[in-house]
Amino acid sequence: MGASIPSKEECFKLLRFYKVPKHIIQHSLKVSNVAIYLSKELNKVGEKLNLDMVEAASLLHDIAKMVDVEKGLNHALEGEKILRKLGYNRVGEIVGQHILLKNFCFSCKISEEEIVNYADKRVKETQIVDLKERFEDIKRRYGGHVKDTTIIIKFMDKLEKQSFRLEEKIFLRLPFKPEDLSKKLGEH
Repeated sequence: MGASIPSKEECFKLLRFYKVPKHIIQHSLKVSNVAIYLSKELNKVGEKLNLDMVEAASLLHDIAKMVDVEKGLNHALEGEKILRKLGYNRVGEIVGQHILLKNFCFSCKISEEEIVNYADKRVKETQIVDLKERFEDIKRRYGGHVKDTTIIIKFMDKLEKQSFRLEEKIFLRLPFKPEDLSKKLGEH
């Protein structure tokens, strides 16, 4: 139970059913390309990432994005709830951590959660960018939505630190650097 993974077609049906806008679907496709590429490269050096799981979770990571926009709820946790209700427990678990990882461990094997989380941080709309540029965008976009900005600033700082540490963890295992990622994926 819970090991069920939706196919690519099922993912697109779910995105349409949950009225995810086209531009967010385009973003999710790019995140999926990055996540699958990194997973394949990491598997070549001994990681054991489930590519189908990575693909489904990266395609569905923003399934509840409109709930966030409309109701101000955490779309990662809302997405996890949706996917668990549909019987996609493991995919939901990954989606639930695409903003912030619950138990980040630098010395542990790389997880599907970490790959989807990192891939999302590297994609601004449909463009692969570095973490610095992405966090400038995130802070600009989401920083003003909270009455008490000290809470959001602390959260953003924690998120940014975790993302740079995650990048270090991933690229310690790979034969190329973070700045080579867009070239590797045929951009620039």
